[in-house]
Amino acid sequence: MTFRQPGRFALLLTAAGLTAMTLAAPATAATSPAGGTFTVTPAMVTVTDAGQPVTMDTDLYVPTGASRSSRRPAILMTNGFGGSKSISEITSMSSFLARSGYVVLAYSGMGFGHSGGCVSLQSADHDIPGASQLITKVLDPRADVLHDANGAVVGTVGGSYGGGGQLVLAANDRRIHASVPSRTWNFLQYALDPNNYVAPGDPTGFTHQLNAQGVFKQQWTSLFFASGNAQPVGGVPPTGHEAGGCPQAKLASGDPVQLAGLPCAGYRLELCQTYAGIAATGDADPASRTLLARASAATFIDRLRTPVLLTQGLSDTLFNVNDALATYTSLRRRGVPVSMIWNSGGHGGYGSAPGECEVFAGDTGNPVPSDTGVGIGSFYLTGRTLAFFDHWLRGRPDPSPGVTYFRDWVPSTTAGPDTAQYGSAAGYPAMGSTTFTLSGSSALVRSGAVAGSAAFVNPAGGQPAAYTETSNFSGPGSSPQITQAPTEQPGQSVSFTSPAFTTDTESVGVPSARLRLSHVNGGDLVLFGKVYDVAPDGTSTLIHRLIAPVRVPGAALGARVEIKLLGFAHRFAAGHSVRLTLASTDSTSRNAVVADVITVTSGPGSTFSLPTRGSTS
Repeated sequence: MTFRQPGRFALLLTAAGLTAMTLAAPATAATSPAGGTFTVTPAMVTVTDAGQPVTMDTDLYVPTGASRSSRRPAILMTNGFGGSKSISEITSMSSFLARSGYVVLAYSGMGFGHSGGCVSLQSADHDIPGASQLITKVLDPRADVLHDANGAVVGTVGGSYGGGGQLVLAANDRRIHASVPSRTWNFLQYALDPNNYVAPGDPTGFTHQLNAQGVFKQQWTSLFFASGNAQPVGGVPPTGHEAGGCPQAKLASGDPVQLAGLPCAGYRLELCQTYAGIAATGDADPASRTLLARASAATFIDRLRTPVLLTQGLSDTLFNVNDALATYTSLRRRGVPVSMIWNSGGHGGYGSAPGECEVFAGDTGNPVPSDTGVGIGSFYLTGRTLAFFDHWLRGRPDPSPGVTYFRDWVPSTTAGPDTAQYGSAAGYPAMGSTTFTLSGSSALVRSGAVAGSAAFVNPAGGQPAAYTETSNFSGPGSSPQITQAPTEQPGQSVSFTSPAFTTDTESVGVPSARLRLSHVNGGDLVLFGKVYDVAPDGTSTLIHRLIAPVRVPGAALGARVEIKLLGFAHRFAAGHSVRLTLASTDSTSRNAVVADVITVTSGPGSTFSLPTRGSTS
């Protein structure tokens, strides 16, 4: 298998041509604190979506010195959900990369800012062809952009919604030579309707598309659905452009199906129907599963050959590190170059730590280019991004490790990139594991397990529910900040706790459990897996407020089932214990509504595996 790395090979160059765009304003010059200069030229560019014209709002950043005789690689970037090309994550990263010598094309995604069209969740049928057309119309004709036999040499970067389409684009457009998706999804159905049950035949344990159903992530999904419909009529290009926002696009299409969706102002009708159906029933129908798959890297991963740097937040309850691992393990098995960073923040108000500069959390941090060309610059995450692009787009060495993870138990120096807070490994898994056996009704033991059982109930209607977070508002950086601690409802959970660790014990990775489960209501079994850190005084802390929704098909309950918990990087201090909790409800999700009694059988064969350094199962 051959990977594209133009910086090390002869490049074929194309002549300049006219771009198919209309200038919205004259170019402006900017000067960085580091001394680099660049121009920013806004333009409205018309693409087609499903045969209809859609006007895209773009900014082109061109570094001083870029010319026919000094051609530069290009970077494509778009916004997170609800944003536009003008938000800080776009302007700060685009400016940083332009100061570092890259031509950057930033744009507002369809249905956002001044771009027309409807929100389509980075669909391969809508957003991705539009992104390819932007490369063709804006970057391909430029003589100051580096080219090879396929056209412009392009990297992609972006976070959350701005990261969700990158690998779909790279799998379908050979001009993409490197991708840096951050805090985003692998399989959109898993992100919004997750299931951490490991389906039989899953080669990695993270092939989430093998599960037809999940547990609807009600709070997060409802927030985004409302936000998409609250856009100013789904994107409003400036007056005089031929394509308007989503309602105008539906009217122009003449499609009676889309016209019926006009009350759903921001989205194409099929997405409105998907949300309504799963919110009402908790089940995803075949049409919805297909729709979400078309907006997922997992669907196209087998054709992807582009080097990838994944960044995912350890405190993220929307797109967790298991999302990143699903992409990582799939690419690694096929030999595609892939690296992964687990940083400190995440969706829900969890910002980056000092020295990280996660622009997708709103931390601009004034990043500046590296002085050495191979280091990580003044901030960790922006510096790693630059080093990755420099390697794959310019052929420069990048000594970065294959996997790095933020360690919140290591003090911050509060100066520079603070690499001391990051642990590293050549690849994933980063360490071995310790396997405990469930014993009796409440214990985790290494040996001498006693057969037993523990039972918990699901109340009729799924209420009252356990509390873990208020999605998007529980983090220390959220507004309004909600400080309520996670709580379990009496009788709705069971817990198994280990003996105290005798030494400080680092755990980096994804815990798993093999369980013998039964229940009485006859349908699918819904539960939530959690990992707590238990102090010597008995107080417990839910690690990063993470929960692993699980939906076991009723037909699978006759055999032992495997589940994945959510991954983390955590240190259990000496004297602390680890606790596995299984709960029937959670306030973030659509719980099972039929009353149920769930039984966990302990003893040999029922296990919990915790990633640990220096231990094996």
